[in-house]
Amino acid sequence: MKGNLNKPIEKLTKSDIENIKLICFDCDGVTVEKGTEVIENKSESIIRTKEIRPEMVEKIVELGKYFHVSFSSGRSMLYLKRMYENVLRANVSLQAEIGMFCLHEGKLEQNFELSGYELEVIRNVRLELANLKDERIEGFEPKIFLTTLHCKEAVSEVDEIVKKNDSRNEFYCWWNEEAYDIGPKRINKGTGLEKLTGKLGIKMVEVMTVGNGINDENMTEITGIDVSTDPKNLKADFAVFGEHLAGEKVVDKLLQLRIKDNV
Repeated sequence: MKGNLNKPIEKLTKSDIENIKLICFDCDGVTVEKGTEVIENKSESIIRTKEIRPEMVEKIVELGKYFHVSFSSGRSMLYLKRMYENVLRANVSLQAEIGMFCLHEGKLEQNFELSGYELEVIRNVRLELANLKDERIEGFEPKIFLTTLHCKEAVSEVDEIVKKNDSRNEFYCWWNEEAYDIGPKRINKGTGLEKLTGKLGIKMVEVMTVGNGINDENMTEITGIDVSTDPKNLKADFAVFGEHLAGEKVVDKLLQLRIKDNV
């Protein structure tokens, strides 16, 4: 595994980032607060999410003077755009549903085509999950291909339904203490990031990633520098310790290095 040193972010130097052209941030718990409220019934679906802080908006806009900035999330593009619309610029991109979709320079693209088998598994899993009668289940986030089912606590039947319908073992089913994410294993934040860098003509060694959880490993392990804001759950080259919403501290450090040295 690449990057298991967890050096404090304070030790990041100008030489470490001299070849970095793109910074890719995870969203929930890194650049916006965690927490999603789902209210779903037969006639309506309400999703309440957090927003990026105004102070962070200013810093991201400033960071965009030196790097291309990308945000990668399991969120739908609709909600991701609402969360980050104040920082959208020509040099800022959004990657939704763990790399399935990319919004860049006003153009929304689907990065991957799904097979008939994948579409069938998604359809059957969603139908069976929707029919589960369990008070711990709060509802689905509205997404196109990634299935995200919010629950008050883990529900073993969810894993069983995915395994039953996925005879080829091509899907993951992750519990993140708030919801289950279910999708094709071949599509992840790493493969989505590779699609973006290919369009921009940027090499993966010229990318820094900032993440905090299991669904960030696919991108942190293939880039030039990786930073963890939750070193207990995600090891990386550099780490932020004991900070709430630690992505802002990473931004502060990057701006300090760039502005101070007048790069």
